[in-house]
Amino acid sequence: PGGSVLSMLQEHLEVETEYGGGFVSAINGLQSGYSGRNGENGRMADWFYYVNGILSEQGAADYVPAAGDVIWWDYHPWGGIPFTPAVVGAFPQPFTGGYTGKNPGTLILVGDACDVYAEQLGTFLTERGAEGLEVDSYQEEKAVKRSQIVVVIALWEELYRSTFWEGVQEHRDRTGWFAELTPRCFYPLDLNADRQGEGYTERVGAVLATGFGMGDPYPLWLVTATDLEGLSGVVEALIQRPGQFTKMVGALVVDGEVIGLP
Repeated sequence: PGGSVLSMLQEHLEVETEYGGGFVSAINGLQSGYSGRNGENGRMADWFYYVNGILSEQGAADYVPAAGDVIWWDYHPWGGIPFTPAVVGAFPQPFTGGYTGKNPGTLILVGDACDVYAEQLGTFLTERGAEGLEVDSYQEEKAVKRSQIVVVIALWEELYRSTFWEGVQEHRDRTGWFAELTPRCFYPLDLNADRQGEGYTERVGAVLATGFGMGDPYPLWLVTATDLEGLSGVVEALIQRPGQFTKMVGALVVDGEVIGLP
């Protein structure tokens, strides 16, 4: 209790810092900077840290975690999607703990014919300690102007014509989405935002998260699918096998198999 993210890191690992100790430049010998080591092929790579799946805007020496917080250091290159404000790999955080020790509550927005899946996910989160959980029909404005953590549960065919969701996909360099969603097919993307394979067309769901910049206490999660079978599969995976999403930026769920993105 009372220790910073950096002090805990230094207690357990070999850490190098720069800029007066506020910037972590190496962990266990893995250095920030341009390097051809570790398969990075000379690209710039840095250490980033997330609190409950939210990219922190505070230096590691300044952030003091709350009880139950999940701190995740991630080393990755600055590729075609250099900025990733939120990730799903701390689930069921941030719903149970929020950010900076404050939990603003969760709003689940439900698309057409998706009520049963929203109820299942809401029950799971409540049992895990999520407070102030509300459920409402899907309204785009509530997904855009957020004062809570928001989860949208809807088929992609209901959402894809929206300029908001279109913008989230087009500006994935800032939203951190490593998937390309179309009404008929979901494509996984690599670090450079290039398609990987032919994509998935049936019984495929996706779990993706984003936010407005660093330290956004109201991240936006999307749980979607190409069909109801896919939506059922992704919600079932979240509820029954949440550990399979650990350390994932985003995920596709295909016939029950959880595939990490990127």
